[in-house]
Amino acid sequence: MMMTLAVMTAAAPAIAQSGQTAEKPKVKKTCRSLTPTGSFLPTRVCNTDEEWRKFDGIGQQGVGEFRRALNMTSTNERNQRN
Repeated sequence: MMMTLAVMTAAAPAIAQSGQTAEKPKVKKTCRSLTPTGSFLPTRVCNTDEEWRKFDGIGQQGVGEFRRALNMTSTNERNQRN
């Protein structure tokens, strides 16, 4: 029992040292101030350039889908709904 404890204690620093890896390079983040709907206070949001491209793409995709949905119905159909 004592032998096992001694071996485990001696091996712990070796395991901890082998677990260390080289530091990853820092990723540049860009921050934007976004104002949520219904709020007057902007929120600062920081993301990588790739994440911002995805965010902007989702917004543009939603606008495109909305416009396509409006164009699918005729003017008369839109007026009858209101």
